Amino acid sequence: MNLKSAFALLAAGSFLVACGSDEVVNVNDEAKEKATITLKVVDNHDGSAISGASVYSVVDDKTRKSDKLGLSVWKSQVLGTHAYEVSMEGYATILTAVDLVEQGQGNVARVGDVIQKVEMYKTGVTAKGTVLYTDDKGNKKAVKDAVVYASLPDKFVPSEFSTKTNANGEYTFSDLPEGVRIGISVGQLVIDKMTYAGITVDSIGGPSYRAGDIVNANIINMGKVAKQVVLTSSNLEEADTASTLTFTFSADLADSSKKAWSVRVGSSPFATVVTVDKKTVSIKPAKGGKWQKGSSYTISGTVYSTEGISYTMPATSFSPGAGSSNAPDQVGSIKAVDGDYSDEIDVTWTAPKSAFDGYHLYFKTNSQSTYTYYSSYTTSATTTTLELGYSGLPLSATSVSVVVVPYKNVQGVALEADFEKAPVAEWKKTAAVVTP
Repeated sequence: MNLKSAFALLAAGSFLVACGSDEVVNVNDEAKEKATITLKVVDNHDGSAISGASVYSVVDDKTRKSDKLGLSVWKSQVLGTHAYEVSMEGYATILTAVDLVEQGQGNVARVGDVIQKVEMYKTGVTAKGTVLYTDDKGNKKAVKDAVVYASLPDKFVPSEFSTKTNANGEYTFSDLPEGVRIGISVGQLVIDKMTYAGITVDSIGGPSYRAGDIVNANIINMGKVAKQVVLTSSNLEEADTASTLTFTFSADLADSSKKAWSVRVGSSPFATVVTVDKKTVSIKPAKGGKWQKGSSYTISGTVYSTEGISYTMPATSFSPGAGSSNAPDQVGSIKAVDGDYSDEIDVTWTAPKSAFDGYHLYFKTNSQSTYTYYSSYTTSATTTTLELGYSGLPLSATSVSVVVVPYKNVQGVALEADFEKAPVAEWKKTAAVVTP
């Protein structure tokens, strides 16, 4: 987040004279290493001065009141960033910052005094809305106890409010600030054992709204958020003539998953028995038969999660008793830190010790209950850093958990390391400081 720098340079009539080799003397302006910061507190709507506002200096840990002209004066302030919280009854609290930067030359210290305006926004805007979801029969129904967020620009303290919907799916926010755009979003919620999340973010308010106004937000519809289905492990490469083939997936499977599997020898069907147990599909020869060593079998199939998401494994050849390696090991270590830009996270990890072909990246924010697939990545580097952009995350996201899972291509299938045992990198959003 960019900090707005404010400077007032007292340069009128001044000039610099060189004395000696490198020495520079400020002839007219008094050399100084500290400056005076003056905050002018005004109403954002009519520009009138606000007296009696509390101005708290984070650096000095002191509070002062603005005078009848709306001024709050802070003398002898050192170089660096100075953050202030400005509050007043009937107004939203504002966080503002001033950067003091040395403007002298050579050995002359000169820091310009700063006068900065702080606009305050009256509270009293009311926002109302409704949250609905669509059931399995296609009917719209009210969502009870959904967490609804009202997200303000970062200069407001707090910059986010939350409330819950009632039995009719209705919610109300009171005392929101006037004159600003506010984002309304809904967090995830489990309804009838299914996970739902708000499909859109509604934007309300704006410059024309004043304290006392009532804003009716658009209806927010919640949609299903299903866990992604991926193949996490298989014993296909290790199968011998007596093995039961097992394929384990990342989500709980519906019983219908056992109906869509096919095993062939050449072009001829091979009779098998397919069973499903939670996340695993097991396949063995029918009527106590065995796989024939050295024969080439082709297997394919589709699974369905209990949330209705499908995954189709492409036709894959295997030869019982051939033997090979299975899914790769986990990454050695992983961490997530702020990136070079304000809308990205740098995720760094070390490669697994075993052979692998690439990585699958997943993330989960504090407003999500399950991980979401982010991207696939291939590299042979021992240590890898990837920039994960979070500008598209929910407005309520203040922390992100990241998982990097190595995979290996085995007979046409990307087998992942065990997702449940994968190390997790935790990232938390740094508190923002901006000026209006």
